Amino acid sequence: MIEPPPVKEGWTLKRSARTRRLWLTVRRDGSVVVTAPLHEPFAAIQRFVLDRTAWIARAIEHVRRHKDGIFLPRDRRSYLRHKEEARALVRGIVAAYAPLLGLRHGRIAIKDMRSNWGSCSEKGNLNFNYKLALVPRHLAEYVVVHELCHLAHFDHSPAFWALVEGLMPDAKARRKEMRKYYA
Repeated sequence: MIEPPPVKEGWTLKRSARTRRLWLTVRRDGSVVVTAPLHEPFAAIQRFVLDRTAWIARAIEHVRRHKDGIFLPRDRRSYLRHKEEARALVRGIVAAYAPLLGLRHGRIAIKDMRSNWGSCSEKGNLNFNYKLALVPRHLAEYVVVHELCHLAHFDHSPAFWALVEGLMPDAKARRKEMRKYYA
């Protein structure tokens, strides 16, 4: 059977030897890309897309709603270029705020996270997105303080938010501003 051309019904088909399952991606420009294993039958790909039309519509609407957002680069080169800069930034902020909390933290790691800006493990390890080096310092400071406060409250309870706002009275405004950046 001869496969139809890659662009069909408003989406683009991309075949990959590396993928083991079907993937849907809605790009920032609103275009839809389906990534499929090399030998996946085209009929199965069409069914996959058809079964997910509601999800695709929501994703396209989300992209349109956030068109004014700031999308930061997500590639290995950018990660390698900014990783150490992010590490120095985070360590400096941790050094300034951790003594105010009187809490000890574990290791600090800089990672290439898809959607999170930071995380705190129950062991006290702190993980941060390298893209903190690409946002204004006051927003990076908010993310680090947020994660440090999880050392005291491993949730988002009123006590947690009170601690965050005790260290950073304008935390709500910073959090709101941070939402326009996409990791």
